[in-house]
Amino acid sequence: MKERVIRRYANRKMYDVETSRYVSLSDLAAFIRNGESICVTNKKGDKDYTAQVLRQIILEQGKESGGNSVFILHEWVRLGGSFLDNQWEEIRSGLEEWIKGRSTTLLNSMKREDFITLKKKVDDLEKKINALDQKKKKN
Repeated sequence: MKERVIRRYANRKMYDVETSRYVSLSDLAAFIRNGESICVTNKKGDKDYTAQVLRQIILEQGKESGGNSVFILHEWVRLGGSFLDNQWEEIRSGLEEWIKGRSTTLLNSMKREDFITLKKKVDDLEKKINALDQKKKKN
């Protein structure tokens, strides 16, 4: 899956290279909710702002939803910021066990088209997990 490249300018405006238009945080959140990945860089492409923009999106959504994301961010800081990194394997194995437990029930009641759609989603999820693993290994 390719990443949608977003250029962030000094005035903090963001420009979607693919559609040749300026975008807002809400637009970026919609891209992500639709399954896309984003990469936010400066105009030259030599500085990555992706994590900063993702945090901004989380905080903006938190304001809209009553502040739950701010609580989560506070907890993450309290836990040293590496809680998710340290728990990644546990989360991953828990998801795998849950999927295995549910797969028999799901597969017995699925139509072929539903199975094909699910397989594509699982394949996409595996690619994302592998990309996260590779990124974690590089760091």
